[in-house]
This record gives sequence, structure tokens and C-alpha cells, in this order.
Amino acid sequence: MTSNLELASHYAVEDVWFPCSESILEWDIDFHQLMLNDEIRMTTYRNAIQEAVKPGMVVLDIGTGTGILGLWALQAGAKHLYAIDVNPKILSVAVQNFEQAGFSGQYEVFNDLSNNIDLPIKVDLIISEIMGNLADNEDFIPILTDAHQRFLAAGGKMLPAKVCSKLTPISSLRAHQQVQSKSVHRINPSYSIDVLLQRLAIESPFNIYYDVIIPDKCCLSTAQTAREFKLDGNDQSVYEIDLNFQVDTDGVFTGFKGSFVADLSDSVTLDTSGCDIVSKRASNSWKHCYLPIEDPFDVKCGDEIQLLLSRFYPSCESLPFRQCYQWSGIIKRQSQIVKVFSQSMENKTC
Repeated sequence: MTSNLELASHYAVEDVWFPCSESILEWDIDFHQLMLNDEIRMTTYRNAIQEAVKPGMVVLDIGTGTGILGLWALQAGAKHLYAIDVNPKILSVAVQNFEQAGFSGQYEVFNDLSNNIDLPIKVDLIISEIMGNLADNEDFIPILTDAHQRFLAAGGKMLPAKVCSKLTPISSLRAHQQVQSKSVHRINPSYSIDVLLQRLAIESPFNIYYDVIIPDKCCLSTAQTAREFKLDGNDQSVYEIDLNFQVDTDGVFTGFKGSFVADLSDSVTLDTSGCDIVSKRASNSWKHCYLPIEDPFDVKCGDEIQLLLSRFYPSCESLPFRQCYQWSGIIKRQSQIVKVFSQSMENKTC
């Protein structure tokens, strides 16, 4: 019998997948196993932790999951590890992994959100992998800002140290058609796009982002930095960004591709923009962030796509990890507006 993980590992470019970053509290062992089998994620984080952790350090792992990052920190010589996760079932897996590796007495786990926790001492290094495929779509800025201010010792470091989100307009009718029909791939039946849209009170499937590997051939322009997060305790989680893209090839504009570049340590960088699945240069757990537009539009070389990306919190909800994005803008041809588009994750009925 084929397992859920085996099914999830067979993916192709322009396949539309369930946006897992919008369902963090429902992550199960299948999704964690998908992350553990993501070669890009595992290799870069292991190398960065081995570089950043020095013998005798006290380390905090926020969102520890199955504990693999914290385990690598202990194996690299950390004197003590604090590990935090909101999911009690997954946290029990982390405890089992720490114990089996022989680190009994060298770690302490907390089952809660990190902003509800107080640590007995400051730490030398804060490790996290709570980035979504648009960098901040797992609400990592408030979490890491609080952690930097309350948990990090003077001279301590963050891992990652800096993250930049990237955006570029794309042409993918195949992905667009899947969104329109809500033909969304998923790891297992518990991840339902209909249930998610209902829970978030989002009527149109075009008013949410998706996980999709977008190949370079679909890009209509050069990627631009959308937001730089310095992770120094001063980043803002509510913002508006204006970006102007010049179209360099004819195509049908169907939305935007999002990815991120993270400086994990002094010499290790994680870049999720790759799209070559065969050579394992594409991340199968993050994939790319696809921000669709409802009405595709024919664009020509030389057209200008002006994007306003807004990130905010819904006015009528206080759920953990619940942020909203709005992507709107215009298309100009020879200085004349030829198209207006606007999509939003906000529930406008509340």
C-alpha cells in the first residue's frame, strides 16, 4: 500500500498544493515527515547549526516539532537545550528522540506558544524554522521579536540571522485552472481546502495563497525583494509594500510567485526559489508561494505590473498564526492602465 508520504513526495511543477502554513495547528506526523525528507531544508539547517553552535552554549529551539534541529544543537556541543512547540503529540516525539540519542537531563521542553513561556536563563542561540514559503506567513516576526527581546543573552545570535522574501509575476494557466476548480493536492485527506476556506470565511479560492513549484519559464519578470527581516527585535509584522515589475516576455499574467532567502549562519544560506525537482534544488515542504489573481490577463513585453502587497491581522479574530495578505495593483501599457486586480484574505463580513 502506498503511504501518504510516498504520495506527497511525487509532485511536479505547477501542481497546486494545500497551503500548509495556514493550518499550523493541524500539522500531523505526515507533514513533519515531509519536512524531514526535504533535502534542501535538512542539509542547510544541519550545516548552519553545526557552524553556529559552540560547545557549552545554551540553545533555544522555537517550534521544535520532532526535535531534529534541537538534536543537532545538542550533538554539536550545546550544554543545554530549551525546546518549545504548541503541538503536544509532536513534542512527545521530540522528547523520545532526545532520550534515544542519550541527552537525558540536557534539555527541557515546553508545550505552549513561546510568548506564554518564561525561561530561567538567557540563551546564547535561538534556532527557529517557523518560516512559511513567503517567509512571514507563519507569523514568525512577532514570535521571534518577542524571543529576541526576552530570551536572547547579550551577544547572542539568531538562526536564521536574516530573511528576505522575494516576489515575481508569473504566467501559469495550469496552476490557475487548478485553483479555479479547487483541485488542490494534499498530503492526506485531513488537509481540505474547502474546510480551510470555510474556517477562514474566505469565499473565493483566489483569495488565499497556495504551495506550488513555479518553474523559471513561468516568470514574467525578474524577482524583487519584497521585505527584509533583520530578526533584531525591531521588525514590523504589519506593512504595505509597493513593487514595480517590467514584463520582459509575452504571457498570461496569473499571479505572483513568492519565495525567500535566509542567512542561517555566517556562511550558510537557504534559498527556496529553485524549481528543479529532479536535481533536488526545489523544496518539497515549502515549495513556492502562489498568490493568484482571479482574472488572467494577457501581458506584453514592456508592460508594467504595479503591486501593492499588504500584510495585516484580521479585525474580528485572535487565532494564533492568523495573518492576512492583500495583493492588488494595476497593469500599465504605454503609461495607460489596462488592468486592475485585487485579492484579499480578509473576511469582509465580520
